[in-house]
Parts: sequence; structure tokens; C-alpha cells
Amino acid sequence: MERICIAADSTFDMTLEMVQQYGIEVSASYVRMDDTDYLDYPDLKQSDLFDYFRRSKKLPQTAAANPNDYEMLFKQCLENHDAVIFIAKSSGMSSCYANAVIAATEMENVYVIDSLSISSGSALLAMEAVRLKDTMSAKELVEHLTAYRDKIVGSFIIETLEYLHEGGRCSTLAYLGASALQIRQSINIRDGKLVVGKKYMGTYKRALKEFIETMLAQHELMDPSVVMISHSIQDEAMLNGLIDQIKQLNYFEKIIPLSVCAAVACHGGPNAFGLFFVHK
Repeated sequence: MERICIAADSTFDMTLEMVQQYGIEVSASYVRMDDTDYLDYPDLKQSDLFDYFRRSKKLPQTAAANPNDYEMLFKQCLENHDAVIFIAKSSGMSSCYANAVIAATEMENVYVIDSLSISSGSALLAMEAVRLKDTMSAKELVEHLTAYRDKIVGSFIIETLEYLHEGGRCSTLAYLGASALQIRQSINIRDGKLVVGKKYMGTYKRALKEFIETMLAQHELMDPSVVMISHSIQDEAMLNGLIDQIKQLNYFEKIIPLSVCAAVACHGGPNAFGLFFVHK
């Protein structure tokens, strides 16, 4: 059986402990603040970004790893493995996938998968890859993962459109209107792209509760083994309350919260909250 190395972009948001547990290799993205470039993984914190934005009123700039970065990673993986399966951030959101494909073009036994997702969506794909990598060939696993990714569903709700507005992803009119009317926007991941979802009115605490109720209204259609949380919640007590709300369903065997990496956080802003699960 082939020795398969599973690797992924840092935007899959797994903690260092999970990365070590699953044996996954990680490629970092870049975040620029002022004239300095930082790797978004593993040391850059959400609070560093939010503090910078509050202080400077400038949004940190993000950039994908370049083809040379990916080539170095793939060569490192192949030193002790026969094949590499790399899970890239959605091609509809970033150039990560395209750059990884460029790096893999001249290499044998390197397979790049477009996750069509981000954050916990990519993490679910990586976890499935690790679960099965010792039971099938690399080509068979790629085929399985390509089908499996279509079962992954993800959606976020964000407290403020300020970060999306500053990044040019939200008009001034929409931003001001949402702020004045206390509209909390949810964003769905569909076909690898971010699309506007349901709007929630009122306080953010109320919106979060309604968002979870909406997302899990048909939880019996979901794989009960795990539900993933991707978040930039700044208040631990608030996060624990949201987890408790999910626990009250008495349905999921595991609830895994992941703090989104810097390259993701600087688009959603503080207190973004997302749910990811797999359809049966």
C-alpha cells in the first residue's frame, strides 16, 4: 500500500494539536500589516489582526502561498512518502489551489484537491483523508474525497460588515444600512464561493441563537459523528453558550470548535461564527 502524505492549506484552521494528532503537513498563507509580511500559521493570532485594524483603520492584506512554497512542501512530503494529497482552499476564494497546481505540474504522485470550501469545511475533508489513507491507493482516495466534498455544508454569520466593507467585498450603502438596522448577515459556501444567505435582525446574541437553530433544524439529515465550529468569538463564555445550545440536541457525537486563522479572520472580523457538517 502506498504511503500517502496528507497536506493542507493553513486556512483549514486545525490547531497544532490536531495537526500533530492527524499527521497533516501544513502550508501557511501570508498576512501583511504595514510593510511586514507574516505567516498566518501557526503563531499569528486573531487578536493581532483586530488590534492592528482598530489602531490603524487599515485592513491587513492576505496572500496565498506561492508555487515555490508549495513545491518545497511537496518535495519534503515525498522524502518519506510515495504520494501527496494536498487539500487547497477553494479556488473560488483564493489562488491557493491554482498555485499548488502549478507546483504539482512537474511532480509525480502529487494530487491537489480543490476543497470548494474553507476553514472547517477543508478540515472535514482532511480528516476523511487521514481516516482512509491506509486503506486505498492515492488515486482511489482522491476519487473518494472529490465525491465526499460535495456532502460538506458550511455557513457563517458575522457581527459586522465592517471588515468586508474595508476589503471591498461590501458596498458602503449595504454596510451603513446593516449597521443602522442591526442586520446580521449570514454567508453560505456554495460551489466553492461565498454567497449571501439569510439576514437576522436584532442583537448579535439573538442572531447567533437563531442562526444555529436554522442551520441545525434538519440535523437528522446530517452525519451525527461530528459538527465543526469555525469562529473568531472573542468571549469564551459566549462560545461555550453556543456549544451548549448544540449539545442540547443530543445528536452529535463530537462538537469541534476551531478558531479561524488570521487569513480568514481578517475578512469576517471579530465574533464571526460558522457551522460545518456532512450530509448523510
